[in-house]
Amino acid sequence: MRAASRLLAIAAVAAALTACDKAPAAPDAVLDGWKKAGLQVSAFTAAQGAGLGGGTCQSGTINVVDVTLCHYADEKAAKAAEEAGLATVGDATGVSIAQGKMLLVVADRRKADPSGKTIDQVTKVFRGRQK
Repeated sequence: MRAASRLLAIAAVAAALTACDKAPAAPDAVLDGWKKAGLQVSAFTAAQGAGLGGGTCQSGTINVVDVTLCHYADEKAAKAAEEAGLATVGDATGVSIAQGKMLLVVADRRKADPSGKTIDQVTKVFRGRQK
């Protein structure tokens, strides 16, 4: 129940930020943004995008949370993949957020980010709200 409450809180914050955010330029720009924000970004490698609406995806870790970043042909396809992204998070604390032609899926499967601080930073940089 506690994980579900955290998930709902993080999802509510992410939804509240949606209205005035800028779309990320490209996957490499997002990865660079996370690094510039001082986050520990692992190497990102190609990931299966079929289960996420057929996007071109890559995954890795940021400060101990699992991250998948996908790029789609258009904004509609990215938005349509949000639900599938959330399904991959499962019972872990995490988010699935479409922004422009990209989808960000973050999951704290190891329960290493109990405060949600890393998830918050990752989503803020993705949305262009933190540099």
